[in-house]
Formats: sequence, C-alpha cells, structure tokens
Amino acid sequence: MNDEQSIIDKVNKFLKNNTYEIYYLPNKDDEYATPTNIKVEITGIKDYIQQGDWKPFVTYTAYILPSNKISDGYNSMFREYFGHEVEIKTYDYGPFQDLGWVLTHKMDDLMRYFSLPPSMLTKVVNEVEVNKLNESMITESRYDSVVRSVVRDIITIVKKGKDGEYGLPEDLYDDKMEYEFPQIDNPFSIFLEISSDDSVDGFDVDAEYYNDDDVIFVEIVTNPSYGQEILQELIGELNEVIRHELEHIKQHQQGYNFPKKEPKSPEKYYTQQHELEAQRAGFKRRSKGEKLDYETLVRRWFDDNQHKHRMNKDQAERVIQKILQEK
Repeated sequence: MNDEQSIIDKVNKFLKNNTYEIYYLPNKDDEYATPTNIKVEITGIKDYIQQGDWKPFVTYTAYILPSNKISDGYNSMFREYFGHEVEIKTYDYGPFQDLGWVLTHKMDDLMRYFSLPPSMLTKVVNEVEVNKLNESMITESRYDSVVRSVVRDIITIVKKGKDGEYGLPEDLYDDKMEYEFPQIDNPFSIFLEISSDDSVDGFDVDAEYYNDDDVIFVEIVTNPSYGQEILQELIGELNEVIRHELEHIKQHQQGYNFPKKEPKSPEKYYTQQHELEAQRAGFKRRSKGEKLDYETLVRRWFDDNQHKHRMNKDQAERVIQKILQEK
C-alpha cells in the first residue's frame, strides 16, 4: 500500500500542475458537447463491487473551473441546484453523468500508465460562481431541454403526414396527460392542429398560450408538395414559437401584470413589454439552435412574416429596435 501511496502522490503532483479540457454534454438533451476546464485530485483507493466481485478503484475528486460563457452558464445552474460540493454515490455519476463518463475514461488511461487500478469519480466540486455570470444565460439553459422535448414530440406527429387535431403528450405516451418539468411550476399540454394548404410557401406556424386551461395551441399549415424538405426549417420555427409561449407561461407564474385589453394597433401589440420579452426569448432560442446572428434572425422573421404582423417597414423597424434593446 505504501508503494501505491507514493505513486498516488506522484500522480497528484502531476495533476496539480495540469488542467483537463473536457468536452461533454451537460445533460442528455443537449446537442453540442461543451468544453470545460477540470482539475483532478486522487483521494485514495477503495473496493467496489464490479460484476459480482470486489475490485479496487482509484477514487478521485473533479473540480469544475470557470471556462467559457456556455460552460459557465450550465455549471452555474448545476451549482445553484446541487450545491458547491456533490458526493457521487452511484455508478452513473448522478447529475454529472456525461462529465463523469468522459473524465473517467481519461483518468483510466492515466491510471494504466502508472499501473494503478481503474478510476472512480466520488466527488464534484463546482468552482463556478453564480453571481459572476449572466443570469439570462442560466435561465435559457434551464428552458432548452423543455423546448427540445416539446418540439421533438410535435415533429413526431408532423412526420406521420396526417392532417388533424392532436393532444400532446397524451397522444404519444400512454402514461402522460400533461408535460411536467422542474423548470415550470404548472403542468401544461399542447393542442396541435395540422392542416394542408397548396397556397402556403412551405409552411406556416402560429401558437398561443391559454393560461386558464394551461394549454399551448399550436397550428401548423404545410404545403404538401414540399414533403419532408421543410422539416429542418420547421424545427427552427417551432423552437422559436414554443420558447416564446413558455415565456408567457413563466410570466403568468410570476404574477405578471398583463393589460386588460389587447391593443388594436399591431405596433402597440408587438411593443408591449410582455410581448417584447417573449419575442426575445423565442428569437434567442432559435438563434442559438441555428447558430445565426441574433439581429439577422429577428430581421428575417419580420421580413418573412408581414402577413402576421401587418406592419409597414417603418413600424416593423421600430419594433425591431425595441426587441434589440435589452431591458
């Protein structure tokens, strides 16, 4: 054991002077691996059961370091939920599943080089401070998985190619009548209406949230001659409108003071504070997903959807400028 301890001391000296850059998915719904800087410290050797037999493992602690905007946004959220230090007591590494899997493979390579047993992550210390980060980035990270889940279900129905009315999630899952997410206080459902129209250029999407019923109504009109080629762009549009409506759900939950009457003027409607906030949320979600400049995407939407907003160029420009002005 003394020989092993001297080797561990040597490895820890090496680890102290080196930082790993790990690419991993913060959660199962994410699309892109995020680079994060990690420091590692070996804490000992402990026996664990593997395939019915007790076997030794080198235990280690991972220190998550401030790295970049995206990584820090996720890890700040994780620290807020799980705390500064998290003991890992399961083989799947709990909330740090992908981080643990990727990092342990790297550590196992190092252990083999020093003729030590395989490694086991037993503790995560999250050094990313919440109050030093962009809070809007953290909020958006929380809603990403909700948007992906809902959009994925809608696209599953669209791919069937049948017009009609659908209730989600109940029409896809035997045991789910409503969507429930920890990020959102109240469960909600989707009422989806799909129809065809040869005069539509590709597709058209509209959505509206009905607070009294906790329902998001989504209408999709497609031109059947376009077939499956519209799906990628449709996914982008759905990412935008679902995130938009989720912002309205959040506003209702926070006791937002909505106006009693809806303005008749399109410009006044689109420049209401609650609408500006929802538009920003939707456009940011789509901008992130499509990796397209935010302002470019906003302007493209107003150019392509004059039939919806019914504003002339000057009116639309005034709305665009307000959207681009962060509050």
